[in-house]
Amino acid sequence: MSGTFLSGVLSAWAAAQLGLGAFFLLAYFAGRHESEYLIFGLLCFSFSIFSLGVGLDYHEGRRASSILSDQIGLSGAIFAAALNVHFALCFLGVERRGRWVWPLYALAALFFCANWTGLLWLPGKFRVVASNVFGTRVEHIIASANVLGDSFYVVGLLETLATVAILAHAFRSGRRDALASLIGVSLTVPAVFNDVGLASGLFANTASLLPHAFLIFAFGVAGTVLMRYRRAAGGLEQTTQRLQLRTDELRSSYAELRVVQSELLTKNQLAAVGELAAAIAHEVRNPLAVIVNAVAGLRRASGTEEDRSILLSIVDEEAARLNRLVTDLLRFARPVKIKRSPVSLVELANRSRSQAMDGHEIEVSIDDDPRLQVVWVDPGLFRLVFDNLVQNACQAMKGGGRVDIIVTRGSLRSGPAVSVQIKDHGHGMEAEVRERALDPFFTTRPSGTGLGLPIVQRIVEAHGGELTIESEEGAGTSVKLLLPLGAPPEDEIADDAPELHHLA
Repeated sequence: MSGTFLSGVLSAWAAAQLGLGAFFLLAYFAGRHESEYLIFGLLCFSFSIFSLGVGLDYHEGRRASSILSDQIGLSGAIFAAALNVHFALCFLGVERRGRWVWPLYALAALFFCANWTGLLWLPGKFRVVASNVFGTRVEHIIASANVLGDSFYVVGLLETLATVAILAHAFRSGRRDALASLIGVSLTVPAVFNDVGLASGLFANTASLLPHAFLIFAFGVAGTVLMRYRRAAGGLEQTTQRLQLRTDELRSSYAELRVVQSELLTKNQLAAVGELAAAIAHEVRNPLAVIVNAVAGLRRASGTEEDRSILLSIVDEEAARLNRLVTDLLRFARPVKIKRSPVSLVELANRSRSQAMDGHEIEVSIDDDPRLQVVWVDPGLFRLVFDNLVQNACQAMKGGGRVDIIVTRGSLRSGPAVSVQIKDHGHGMEAEVRERALDPFFTTRPSGTGLGLPIVQRIVEAHGGELTIESEEGAGTSVKLLLPLGAPPEDEIADDAPELHHLA
């Protein structure tokens, strides 16, 4: 085995270390983004330069070239020692590790500059080292280092021992994936002692071992990567199993919840029916009691004709009230089936003028936007909506007044809509009344059924719209309708829908 052959082996190691460095950098930039991979990739590049320098040292055999090859090799070793400690600190996860590594890099930069300016070497002094490699004598020339150069060898040895200590601490702290890296770096310690002794002249009959030992360290770190992936895969599998278990539990809970919801819905429906029946009984009992009393008065023979006339008018009034109650109740209870036609909002609003009571006036304001002129609604149902709201507005102003109907562009569930406001200037509603205004059978008028606004709300919601009430005591009440613009679904369009429905 000649020095040239050994130089070729070391050059091959340099190429392998260069490839390992590229592998770890790719692992970092491909998505891992763990700083130890980046630092170890740079460490591999530094050792590649060191191995190349040692290989040139064995190949040249001339003093002029020996100093250059030693400078190349030492350049790689200087930064490799600092990167080694940095890698171990990253692996351990030390926070604020910059305060530790930046001094090491500053020291490495000083040694690097001293190396290339010749401050680490004794001028013109070289040693011929004869090594026995597998029974073959191999000679190579090493430049002699001065005290400053020997100090770097001590620093490099201490940094290697520090790396071993840090990785050992990581392993004792529960980082089982540190074992492969710890074994690898531990095997480099004898190689570092050997190469330091060779460079400083303490050892004579030996060869450089660090380029070979570093490959074991590099493969140990690669084994750490595989262990991490295996642990991550195992953790992912366990997480998948736990998620599957939780999914099964959620399915079971969901099935139980559906049963409970079904029972609760049935109970709520029964409670609603009971509440509705009680409200109806209360609303029916009052006019019936009045009718019974009036009929009892009619049966008395002592009554005058005027008394009989008054009692008969009371019977008529209460019977009409019962009829209105039954009519409104049927409207409220019956499912709202709509058949839409294109209806002119202008015509619908102007028609409301005929519903104004004596002393009241209707003022209509519609934007010029042509898309607001026609809406797709059920004509009969929306006549009922406008009539009910206009009558409520007039009744809120007993002494007369103005009812404003304002049609503007609006937004409903992030889609285009038409906004219709019917506003009075009456006394407004108290907060308690406003909160209950849409409750069935709630009314503040003696002859009211309390179903007008709930019926209006059901009709508006059946058209896909919304109804809101804004009121302030002393400032009047505004009922706002929001209706979606555009053509409705085909099943809601009346079979004989004209191009524009004219209201009778």
